[in-house]
Amino acid sequence: MLELGQVILGVRDLDAASRRMEGLGFTVLDGGVHPGLGTANRLIPLGRQYLELLGVVDRALAEAQWYGQALLARIANGDRLVRWSLRTDQIEKIASALGLVPERRRRIRPDGRPLTWRAAGLREAAAESWPPFFMQWDDPADFPGALPARHANGAQGVTWLEVATPDPARLEWLRAGGDAPIRLVPGPPGLGRVAIATFGGELILG
Repeated sequence: MLELGQVILGVRDLDAASRRMEGLGFTVLDGGVHPGLGTANRLIPLGRQYLELLGVVDRALAEAQWYGQALLARIANGDRLVRWSLRTDQIEKIASALGLVPERRRRIRPDGRPLTWRAAGLREAAAESWPPFFMQWDDPADFPGALPARHANGAQGVTWLEVATPDPARLEWLRAGGDAPIRLVPGPPGLGRVAIATFGGELILG
């Protein structure tokens, strides 16, 4: 399995961003905090994918390490799409083929329960924005896209994601053999827009 797992919107204010998304008809769930990183997230489950609102909640802590530094740099001029991930159940194989090393990550939910997964290519994605990183949840039932959420706008999945890349060959294999609805577009490297399927048609963010 290798499919689009999440699209991450970096935000300067989690509460304000959540209200904005709720105004568009989304149900937004509190995801919890990333221990030691100074960041927290909110989640918009979409079934096979999810949107993540990622923000800084402890600036000093975020500025002290690469993860927070990368996010702060990306959102310096406002909220924007910052990263995307592919979900897999063969992360060791994928990472080995791409010369990446899986690392263990975790998040503490609002109820205090830790969620754990392995990620590969996260630092590269944080630095460049356009390449995907890869995730494998230790317990597949913890995948945030599957959380129960009823959206007033009928949101049910990502229909496409725009990616501008200086190296299209690195992403062509996804469009040919993977399940990632990406559109390669011209422009500075990074993510452009994302479209969500809703009752009223495509809702475009970005």
